[in-house]
Amino acid sequence: MKGRVRFALCLFSAALIALFLYILIHECGHMIVMLSAGATITDFSILGAHVSSVGGDYTNTSDLWMNANGALLPLILSYVYMLFYKRSLANTFYRILSYMISLVPTASLLAWVILPILYMNGNAPAGDDVTKFLFNFSQSYDPIYVSVAALLLIMTGIAIMVIKGIPQNFCNEAKSIRVKEALS
Repeated sequence: MKGRVRFALCLFSAALIALFLYILIHECGHMIVMLSAGATITDFSILGAHVSSVGGDYTNTSDLWMNANGALLPLILSYVYMLFYKRSLANTFYRILSYMISLVPTASLLAWVILPILYMNGNAPAGDDVTKFLFNFSQSYDPIYVSVAALLLIMTGIAIMVIKGIPQNFCNEAKSIRVKEALS
C-alpha cells in the first residue's frame, strides 16, 4: 500500500504543479501580446486565471494573437520540455511530472477542436478565448480550419510524447508499484 500512496501523492503533486505552470504560462501568453500592443497590465492573477490591461493599440491580428497565445505559449514550451526529456532518468516524480507537463497543454487544445464546431452552430460560450478568436478569424476564414489546426497540434504533441517515451515511462511507474506490492 505504501507504494500506491507514494504514487498517488506524486500524481497529485505533479498535477497541481503542471496546472499551476499551465495557468501561469497561459496568462503570460496573453500578457506578452498586451505588452507588445503597448497596453499597461493592471491585474495578473494565477489563482483567478486572468490578466487585465488598459490601453494598447490593438489590431485584428493582435486580437487573434491575444486569444491564441494563451494556448500556444504553454504548448510550445511543453514541446521544448519534451524534446529535452530524459527517458532513462528513473525518478518516479520526474516521470509523472513530465507526463503532466506534456499532457495538460496538449489536452487544453481539445477546446480549440470542439468550440469552432459549436461556434458554427451558434452555441459557443461567450467570453472564451476560443470564441473571441473565432469572432475575428471567421470574418475571413472558415472556423473548421481552427479545429483542423488544433487536431494537428494535438497529434504533434502526442507523437513527441510517444517518441520520447513519456507515456510509456508513466505507465511503467504505475506498473512497477503493482509489481512491488504483489511481491511483498
